[in-house]
Amino acid sequence: MPSSKTRIAIVGGGVAGLVVARHAVAKLDTYSLVLFEQTDQIGGTWVYTDETDLDKHGLLIHSSMYKNLRTNIPKEIMAIPDFPFQDSNGPSFARHSVIREYLVAYAKHFNLHPYIKLNTLVKHIEPESTRNGQTLWTVTYESLETKAETTKTFDAIVLCNGHYTVGHVPHIPGIESFRGRRIHSHQYRVPEIYAGKKVCILGASWSGIDIALEVSQYANKVYLSHNLPEQLDSKMSSNVEQRPGVESVRGNVFIFRDGSTTEVDDFIFCTGYKFTYPFMSAKVEIRTDDDHVEPIYKHLVHMDYANLFFMGLPAFVIPFPMFHIQAKYILGILEDRVKLPSPQQMREEYEMEKKSLLAQGIPLRHINKLKDRQWAYYDEIAAAANIPSFAPVIKKIMDHVFHMRDLDFTTYKNYQYRIIDSENFSTSYCKPC
Repeated sequence: MPSSKTRIAIVGGGVAGLVVARHAVAKLDTYSLVLFEQTDQIGGTWVYTDETDLDKHGLLIHSSMYKNLRTNIPKEIMAIPDFPFQDSNGPSFARHSVIREYLVAYAKHFNLHPYIKLNTLVKHIEPESTRNGQTLWTVTYESLETKAETTKTFDAIVLCNGHYTVGHVPHIPGIESFRGRRIHSHQYRVPEIYAGKKVCILGASWSGIDIALEVSQYANKVYLSHNLPEQLDSKMSSNVEQRPGVESVRGNVFIFRDGSTTEVDDFIFCTGYKFTYPFMSAKVEIRTDDDHVEPIYKHLVHMDYANLFFMGLPAFVIPFPMFHIQAKYILGILEDRVKLPSPQQMREEYEMEKKSLLAQGIPLRHINKLKDRQWAYYDEIAAAANIPSFAPVIKKIMDHVFHMRDLDFTTYKNYQYRIIDSENFSTSYCKPC
């Protein structure tokens, strides 16, 4: 007899996948689930490895974690709502190892491991239409240890395969003539190898600035090259100099867009990542050009398939608690408590919103960077799922973090935050160890 339970396949055992699994496991009378993870441990991008190229199975190293990384969001607001960090006295801007331990504890607490297949590669996902017009999904996966291949059918797919594995590397005229070392931030691990060097870093988003500050402690000079409309005002190390984007390269001479030049020993692309779904059937329309995924409703639901979900698309957000709300929203859809518009209505609503954002000067590749739009997004999907949204204190702390970061990139992670209640917080400055 066919099962009456809704069968969910979750692709990826990072934070998003674990959060979805946790909420499905809480309703085992309603759901059966399998979480597929291609590496040998959970944690996704929070699993540090010295390796930067291929893993033991010949697959791309998944994580872009570098050795000294600390979070750029205080753990007090980063926590998943139903699982606070145990160490309330530790630094607010925690080391990646603390986050990894937190995720291991989360999976253990909610007994997720019986539903996780480690060392398992999802090779292909195919939609199949039933006689009554519903879509089922056949998932073909391979055990990386035994090489055995299996195909199973599911009622819903949740893609949580991450966004920090395949780096976006823009072409720069003449880069082939550069004789120095060049990498993408995906391959960056430690700053010591840049001791005494002149280093150019292209890109001034979170990782570009973090890596520039870290490398500047060892390098002779760091050129932070970017195409932001204005120079960053925040305080940086004295040997970090901002330059416009790189126009071209001639040997070891870099020519910037303002015509200025300098000699460079090492080059790091901090130019973002590509969204990739290599296992998805060609029948499923997915456009991922320009760092933007379509056709996706509410940054989450495929507009042609109401049982195909994409986690982790929004950037410049508070991801862990956002995943908690998104997971509840997904289960609300699967249980028919959250009513989606028709595919046509979803497309019309989305196109209207996209047109409005483009008219405001937000380029297509930045539509998923929610920033100030994140709060309305959380409120909207939380209301639809009939669960609490973020408490006001979360935004207040985030605003404080951004203010201190705008003043001084080098010290903003030294602040310690404490949540007093849903509206109030306290902060103190701690000198770094």
